[in-house]
Amino acid sequence: MTANERITLLGDNSSAFVTLFFGVIRYGATVNPLNAEVLGPDLGRILNDVAPRLILWDRSLGDQAAAAVMASGTAAISFDELFPLLASQPASPCSRRVGNASDIAVLDYTSGTTAAAKGVALTHEAFSYGFDSPAQRFDLRESDRVLEYRSLAWASPQLLSLGGTLQAGSTLVLARKFSHHQIFDWIRDHHVSIAVGVPTVINMLLDRPLSLTAADLPGLRFITSSSAPLAVERQREFEDRYKIPIVQGGGMTEAGWMAGNPPGARRVGSIGPPMPHIVASIVSETGATCGAGEEGELIVSGRQMASAYLVGRNRLEPIPQDGFATGDLVRADGDGYLYVTGRKKDLIIRGGVNVAPAEITTALLAHRAVGDAATIGVPDAVYGEAIVSFVTPRPGQRVTPAEIHEHCRARLAAVKVPAHIIVVDAIPKNERGKVARRALEQLWRERKA
Repeated sequence: MTANERITLLGDNSSAFVTLFFGVIRYGATVNPLNAEVLGPDLGRILNDVAPRLILWDRSLGDQAAAAVMASGTAAISFDELFPLLASQPASPCSRRVGNASDIAVLDYTSGTTAAAKGVALTHEAFSYGFDSPAQRFDLRESDRVLEYRSLAWASPQLLSLGGTLQAGSTLVLARKFSHHQIFDWIRDHHVSIAVGVPTVINMLLDRPLSLTAADLPGLRFITSSSAPLAVERQREFEDRYKIPIVQGGGMTEAGWMAGNPPGARRVGSIGPPMPHIVASIVSETGATCGAGEEGELIVSGRQMASAYLVGRNRLEPIPQDGFATGDLVRADGDGYLYVTGRKKDLIIRGGVNVAPAEITTALLAHRAVGDAATIGVPDAVYGEAIVSFVTPRPGQRVTPAEIHEHCRARLAAVKVPAHIIVVDAIPKNERGKVARRALEQLWRERKA
């Protein structure tokens, strides 16, 4: 195999997955890690676009994955066939290595919350700088033991938990999947010092609390939170209940970890200052640079940026390197800490007024009986868009639309008060904990009908 030829890696979290992930990168080819369970019927399309030279896969993924592998027509070796073959090979390192720093190391896929998932290509150089950033910012040490349970097919755990621990010489404690009942047992039994977190997990531990605090986990330094915004109220509630500090960060597949709080200088509600290898600016709709406290779109560049999108079979589209528009609306304080206020494409324009769904959702989460919430805009014949909010009650609690309307009227300007409140059992989210907007829009259409 040569540089930039692709090897697709299909499997759940395992030592085999980690071994093969780093093995392909060390050789110099391109590794394409995919989560077959999450991609489901879209797996066949993605394999067609990736056009891998080889597929390495785990038979335990089931019939749908097996059918997609067979239909691809690509040479494939299952893990149970591969590792006996590897065991028969010499233990010495492979002498052949291909490629250089500018060749593609990893081809990841975005989460596809509002559109089809797309491939994002990172060079060996970008991947290296990408995992150096969180290793530095979160002060990873050789003595640290980092717990990871998110799919290793995502960029975030690749950079923090795979590359970051390797960079720092830390120990990786790897779970196949998240378990509400086992997470604190894992932390205690494996002497974990840093536990990875996402808002969905933090909310779950609040809504179904466990009788344990940081005093029972003396080696735990902090838990991270990323992938989606964490409400200030929920962060404070978690830290009050469990006495475990939360260190927030933020990023995206195209730019890696863009920002993160230093563990010793956290600011509640902030994703922290830009990472060491990220150059960030905030610009207004007119393109002017925003000052401290002013909201604008986050623009990033730097050596850890992805180089291209895979937009079709073997078709790469360059990603701007001199200023990538993230779509995140943020503001910065006087010390450069970033605060996410919403997504540019999620903005609701009601009667000519821009309304950030995140502001409304934050107000909803301040209600004592609301466990989770989300807000979208829907077409309105008079005002252009109407505001629709979805809420889930906390366990043992009950909420009504009228009660939530009254709550919002006391906290929001009239133009920002939701026109419709829908109480649901759960807010639909994707596997990364991000709100699934298309599912919410479908819920609205069903209710409206």
